[in-house]
Amino acid sequence: MNNCEHYFRNCKLVSPCCNNIYMCRFCHNNNEDHEINRFEIKEIICCKCNKQQKVSNQCVECNIQFAKYFCSKCNFFDDRIERNYYHCDKCGICRVANDKKYIHCDTCNTCLLFDENHKCNKNVFDNNCPICLENLFHSTRPSVILDCSHSIHKDCLDKQIQNNKLNCPLCRKSIHSGEGLKKMIEYIDNLIQENPFSEEILYDIKCNDCSSTCQANFHPFGMKCTNCGGYNTSK
Repeated sequence: MNNCEHYFRNCKLVSPCCNNIYMCRFCHNNNEDHEINRFEIKEIICCKCNKQQKVSNQCVECNIQFAKYFCSKCNFFDDRIERNYYHCDKCGICRVANDKKYIHCDTCNTCLLFDENHKCNKNVFDNNCPICLENLFHSTRPSVILDCSHSIHKDCLDKQIQNNKLNCPLCRKSIHSGEGLKKMIEYIDNLIQENPFSEEILYDIKCNDCSSTCQANFHPFGMKCTNCGGYNTSK
């Protein structure tokens, strides 16, 4: 089996755009100056007998199965059935369910984890990740919706938090909210109390969370908003 880093399958794709042979669409896109249209793929090549043939899930020559999961709508093959793939007609693509339950939200225009408290955000994933710029709707990586309603890859968000960047890269509102934000504010309050700044310097600041403007004493650990009490402020 000639697998790539993206999928496990027994066939290669014949690119309808350039006629080049690749194991998957990602392999194609990473090596060409254009993107493949997965829905226009008409032919594949068996990895065992090298027979070129029309798209199906069984070789017409040696009869091997190309993958345990096959979608004829997306021309998608993968042996990792533990990912519990499913095709969403409204999304128009196959998605990964794993052991979670997803539903399609017509307002958000995507499949989301089932949640009774879900709040709709129109076309929430119809944009690029603000960190890596990959399209979120078609991405195979998990994405999350921040409280400010902007969306981002989960792994990109995790890296941002590790780098101590705790606000949305688009609107600059705090990533944390509720009890998490309260604890963070209390933590900075205690740091400032334990490490007073010798020189008193007053600055005009704007709060990225409540949008109010006020004056605050400078401290390297943060300048506190007098309206909401947060430290997500800028001069």
